[in-house]
Amino acid sequence: MLKETHLPGIADRAHPTRVGTDSEFGVFHTRHAEEVDASVLSVIERDAFPSQWPPTRFIKEISRRRAVYIVATRDYRELEIPESLKNQGHASDAGFWNRLSSSLRQLLLIDERESTAYPRDYIGGFVGVWYIADEAHIVSIGVRESVKRAGVGELLMLSAFQQARKHGCKELTLEVRASNGAAQALYRKYGFQNVGLRKKYYIDNAEDAIIMTTPPISSVEYAVMLDSLARNHAERWGHLPEPIP
Repeated sequence: MLKETHLPGIADRAHPTRVGTDSEFGVFHTRHAEEVDASVLSVIERDAFPSQWPPTRFIKEISRRRAVYIVATRDYRELEIPESLKNQGHASDAGFWNRLSSSLRQLLLIDERESTAYPRDYIGGFVGVWYIADEAHIVSIGVRESVKRAGVGELLMLSAFQQARKHGCKELTLEVRASNGAAQALYRKYGFQNVGLRKKYYIDNAEDAIIMTTPPISSVEYAVMLDSLARNHAERWGHLPEPIP
């Protein structure tokens, strides 16, 4: 269930070269989500999809077998960390995070009701992928409102393709709201095609979901297209997917 929504070439290089320049948003990389990320992912989800119900149980999802959650991250910036805390340990240290002011926690989209341990880096968004037989199903893509026009969504999409390729999947599939034309346009850019309709799929307003699926991703034509999209994205934003050994 898609709640709303590296590749050949660039993705397979052990040490990809940054070809873009830092923007006002910063340069994002990807990594596998960790349990300590769950609280922030919950708040990003609520920020991105305020009408969604029920909320995702990220602690459970991150540890799910035959699934992967990838997050887009960058380093925390100077202005995001109070001066008095800059030299008091690595960001993954629980004591460091427990000393953060409530205003800073709100800025970083940390949900204080659910966790007292926080990510080691700034999370801009996430993508969840389930592996079903030889298919990779994108169940959710969530991006912070503040970085929605910073290429983070496409970086996560590229990472989903990378993970599907790593697991030998033949195609990717997802559901998208019938009213979400912008998301559908992005998915078509990456080769997704309309293949079906789920009537009254979304619980909040009984909206229909369009089922979209890619052609076989192992074909030469599709691999060339993905490689071109990945290169263009890196040249524009400088974002880098997580290398796969």
